[in-house]
Amino acid sequence: FVGKGAMDIEGMGGKQGIVLIDNGMVKDVADLYTLDRDRLLALDRMAETSVSNLLAAIERSKGRPLAGVLVALGIDHVGSEVAELLARRFHTLDALTEAGEESLTAIPSIGPKIAESVVTYFGNEDNRRVIEKLRAAGVSLADEAPAEVAEQTLRGLRFVVTGRLSRFSRSQIEDRIKELGGAVSGSVS
Repeated sequence: FVGKGAMDIEGMGGKQGIVLIDNGMVKDVADLYTLDRDRLLALDRMAETSVSNLLAAIERSKGRPLAGVLVALGIDHVGSEVAELLARRFHTLDALTEAGEESLTAIPSIGPKIAESVVTYFGNEDNRRVIEKLRAAGVSLADEAPAEVAEQTLRGLRFVVTGRLSRFSRSQIEDRIKELGGAVSGSVS
């Protein structure tokens, strides 16, 4: 949940998570957004600076893109690439929650196994409860819909971006490929 490709909560790791769980401060991932400065300072190895940095990182994570939230939720078979596809298609977690398997499999690269996993995840009442707690804490569960959808000239094509780029970063090129309907891989397969 706290990893770089998900909610990107810098300074939160496995050891801190175990301490928070053992001390009853975190029962599910949404409880991270209810952490209290005074209770954190009472924990071993938690000084003012580390607590301030952790709380600031948690606050920043509330504005993560929808794809990051989807990765963070830990839905089976939904990694960063599938999360990007879902976020681009539905724009809000509410719209994705209401999607059926048929509308999910209509998205290129989303098969029946992934669609079933997504529908099952959102059909689980415990998962819905965590999502509502995230919403109440102020976590963004929507992306802005693009003002103008670019023509999907690269639909069905897959790219690997390599080499030295002079005018753009690798991630800028990859984002543009995705905007135009293409897929990006890390290596040739």
